Amino acid sequence: MPRDSESLTGWLATKWLIAAVALAELGLLASFDVRLGIAAGALFGGVAIVWLYLALRYGSLSGARSARRAMVESAEAHARNRRSADEKTRLGAQQRPDAAERP
Repeated sequence: MPRDSESLTGWLATKWLIAAVALAELGLLASFDVRLGIAAGALFGGVAIVWLYLALRYGSLSGARSARRAMVESAEAHARNRRSADEKTRLGAQQRPDAAERP
């Protein structure tokens, strides 16, 4: 069954962890060589702008429901229905009268 990505990472989303590592790397490069830090900052900035554009246009920031979220909710609904049906069949099997006792 598909799992929701938010439940896998806990309180820290993976994209923020990657962004923090990128900023730490940028700081290390800038402290080593200013020109190299500027180049890395421009590269990270370009990637961030492309990511933001895609997120606003097609992704989670656009307000549209993602296909993954729909699949997770569908799988959870199917699991709830199966549990409900299983409980009903167990209760029904316990409450049915014996066929020999029918009038």
